[in-house]
Amino acid sequence: MSFVRSRKLSSMLLFTLLFACLMGASKGGNFFQDFDITWGDQRAKILNGGQLLTLSLDKASGSGFQSKNEYLFGRIDMQIKLVAGNSAGTVTAYYLSSQGSTHDEIDFEFLGNATGEPYILHTNVFSQGKGNREQQFYLWFDPTKAFHTYSIVWNQQRIM
Repeated sequence: MSFVRSRKLSSMLLFTLLFACLMGASKGGNFFQDFDITWGDQRAKILNGGQLLTLSLDKASGSGFQSKNEYLFGRIDMQIKLVAGNSAGTVTAYYLSSQGSTHDEIDFEFLGNATGEPYILHTNVFSQGKGNREQQFYLWFDPTKAFHTYSIVWNQQRIM
């Protein structure tokens, strides 16, 4: 899938359920320096000297954060564990988005479900403000049993 080369993606990430996100120490990244917690009061926490960010959900709200930087290409890895049981009406998501009316965006969303139903991963890509590239994947494993790593890689030629 081709992606607009001139557009920079800002790392704008939104999460609404319990998960942990690790930033590679070898890359020198630090959540204190590189990200702002945008909502969620005490549900979002930066730990381990800025190397770990945890976000959680309770009955009142979820939590989120946003990058202070923009990225033309890259890779993001998230370690996520979904809430077990009936989660219908709850969406766990992270997305990358540029700013403006003709924005570019990469969406990665877990749709809530009724107990016993398979979990669905929903993706979409927007280029110059236009989406309609939605896909859904029925997970073959239980994403509530343990943390799993989910990745988005984007470069000049494709999004994986």
